[in-house]
Amino acid sequence: MSAFSSNEHYTDLFKKGAGAYSEFSSMAFENFEKLNDLNIKYLKSSMKEASEKASEGLELKDIPETVSFWQAMAEPMSAKVATYYKEIYKINSGFVKAAASFIEAETEEVGKTVSEKVSEFSKSAPAGSEGVVAMTKSSIAASTSTYESMTKAAKQVLEIVDSNVEAATKAGQAAVSPVSKGKAKKAA
Repeated sequence: MSAFSSNEHYTDLFKKGAGAYSEFSSMAFENFEKLNDLNIKYLKSSMKEASEKASEGLELKDIPETVSFWQAMAEPMSAKVATYYKEIYKINSGFVKAAASFIEAETEEVGKTVSEKVSEFSKSAPAGSEGVVAMTKSSIAASTSTYESMTKAAKQVLEIVDSNVEAATKAGQAAVSPVSKGKAKKAA
């Protein structure tokens, strides 16, 4: 008896692989759509705002008024850019997390299948092959353990990056806000 007793096993493996590929491709395409929607939204908004500001800019009479006009635009512009990049990060981070979960589930399923096949094979293995079977099982267990450790480490890195991006965003917004408020007080 072999590990794969019929062509059905090969067909089932192919179907599972094709299904996994299709599901992962759909996830990637959805992420692509989200990024495109975000870009279109911000492009439309930026074009509209630029047109309005250009009209306002044409009505400026002197240099102090022009300087004041550009200073008043600085804070909202930097906040919009920060928000835009934060949204891009959120979309990509969400995709990476979903992809990691998907890959983790698929890897777990493959690991189970391989373990089952090794166990099935070991039952019908010829005498004297116990050492090879034990070594194979030990290798699978070690690989699984290593993969789990790497997955945990990757999740921790993602959590650290998430918290660092959040902290950097807050620090950037705090750095810009007092400058604009201070200039507004001087103008008043």
